[in-house]
Amino acid sequence: MKNIVLFGGGVHASYCIDIIKKEGKYNIVGIIDSINNIGEEISGYSIIGRQEEINILIDKFNIDAGVITIGDNWSRKVVFDCIKQKSPKFKFVNAIHPSTIIGMNVKLGVGIVIMAGCIINPNSIIGDFCFFATGAQIEHDNCIGDFASISAGSITGGKVKLGKFSAITLGVTVMDRLSIGENTVVGAGSLVTKDIADNVLAYGIPAKIIRSIPKGYKFLK
Repeated sequence: MKNIVLFGGGVHASYCIDIIKKEGKYNIVGIIDSINNIGEEISGYSIIGRQEEINILIDKFNIDAGVITIGDNWSRKVVFDCIKQKSPKFKFVNAIHPSTIIGMNVKLGVGIVIMAGCIINPNSIIGDFCFFATGAQIEHDNCIGDFASISAGSITGGKVKLGKFSAITLGVTVMDRLSIGENTVVGAGSLVTKDIADNVLAYGIPAKIIRSIPKGYKFLK
């Protein structure tokens, strides 16, 4: 059983710990976090250090790989870049809840977190470091870009494209064959009935573009 470390000691850490323990594939050696005190515990696992110390921690705890347990898309990218700069060969694994239903011919990247009750239907392509919250439903032939996320209870129709770093938040429905651009956020409860451009915040029934947002925008504060 591989030893893994979690990056991020916020609210999503406990979700991910639950997933990994239920999977039974990896041994969690601890959590690397930039805010919480060293030695502090989260769901029974200690904060063992900072990401800048990754190479020391790899040797000390015999770490084989890791999972970034952070909900915000751009924040995951910041942590990923830091780890790769310090330890270019460091590997990441997926954390997929056993209740997840994954259809045939689905292609999964690395560093993905999928919470309980999600469905990913056939022929979909899921990029690296994506995040799917409880009960998200991805229909057939979707293409989800790297570092994108789909929040709890949201549904995408068939052949939907979601760009890199984009976020579909709580309880959103996206109709078939639509494209949502990169670095775009769709607000909670929205109904998406037409394509949405890059770098915007959109919400409503039907969803409308409200304003532009910059690259690096944190939709989870």
